[in-house]
Amino acid sequence: MKKILIIVSAVILALILIRFSITKYSEYSRAKSLAMTSTPTVELGEVKEIDIYKSIEIPGRVQSMNKVDLVARIDGYLQKKHFKEGDFVKKGQVLFTIEPTQYLNALNKAKADLQNAKATLYKAQRDYDRGSELVKKDFISKSTYDGLYADKMAAAASVKSASAQLAEAQRNYGYTSIKAPVDGKIGSLQIQEGNYVTISSGTLATITKTNPIYVKYSIDSKLFEELRQKDFIPKKGSAPIKVDVILPNGETYPIKGVQDFWDNQISTTTGTIDFRATFNNSDNILIPGDFVKVKVYSNQKNRVLVVPQDIVLQDSRGRYVYTVSNDKTVSQKYFKDDGQYENYWIIKDGLVLNDKYIATNITKLMPKMPVKVVQKEQNTSDVNNKK
Repeated sequence: MKKILIIVSAVILALILIRFSITKYSEYSRAKSLAMTSTPTVELGEVKEIDIYKSIEIPGRVQSMNKVDLVARIDGYLQKKHFKEGDFVKKGQVLFTIEPTQYLNALNKAKADLQNAKATLYKAQRDYDRGSELVKKDFISKSTYDGLYADKMAAAASVKSASAQLAEAQRNYGYTSIKAPVDGKIGSLQIQEGNYVTISSGTLATITKTNPIYVKYSIDSKLFEELRQKDFIPKKGSAPIKVDVILPNGETYPIKGVQDFWDNQISTTTGTIDFRATFNNSDNILIPGDFVKVKVYSNQKNRVLVVPQDIVLQDSRGRYVYTVSNDKTVSQKYFKDDGQYENYWIIKDGLVLNDKYIATNITKLMPKMPVKVVQKEQNTSDVNNKK
């Protein structure tokens, strides 16, 4: 009985092992068949050579071309503001009114005083003219004539004094309207309407000119001469150096700037020399005080090797492209880059001219996976041209 149980158990175990082997073999066959039928097709590209203007990236900061603090130039009550905080204002636009009554009264009085002085001068001039004729005929004494001359000169001086007082009154009255000296964006109000202000009250508000706008950056003195040799520093009579700004969100500002200034000395504290580029900022994307990256382009063209960025992958070892090995499987080829240019990586080492790489179906591939290489499809226009 015991032997029978052992034999039955052995048969059952054998049947289970046979069934398991058959199942595994079927799965293997199906996987192999699927792999053969689903081998991805790929097209190849080649490392190419292009001419570019080399660039360097430097930290920079946006700076207003002009920043103006608005202050009171006379004493009086701040009667009204004529703007909304944060508005863009135009040069000559009235921004504040200081209570003008006393200054208008002073202006009217100065005008009246001038008219009175002119009238006095007119009479003194007429008396002097008559006295000139009479003294020739000895009808009046010399001393009387001298008195007429002195009256005329005093009256003329009074006219000049009254004219100066009128100019001063006009100036003070003009200061009751505080106008924007530049185009720009006005900030927050520092002193509220209704307060009494004086010439020592401080800033009422600040206007920041935002278009055009500066971006300032500094270059280490050790690099300065090297960059000059590579035409990153403009030489006399050469074309302006073009500059891009990379915004904090990583996007490139759509308008190129021009490097228009570099300082005449190296800072003794930082060992750097200051540069400045000017940008059109009509959309007010660049904000004064913002930290950005500055990309400065050389005026000298360089021939470099490149690969498209969209076919490049990266892992802990670095950047690489997929290539096809002799056994028609995928392999990795690592390279070192020398920065970016438009949609390309610039090759520093690891790839050479005309090296082939896989250019399609990158996301479907893995190392050692078999692939089928196909030629790039020719479009109709290319075929027609060859005919």
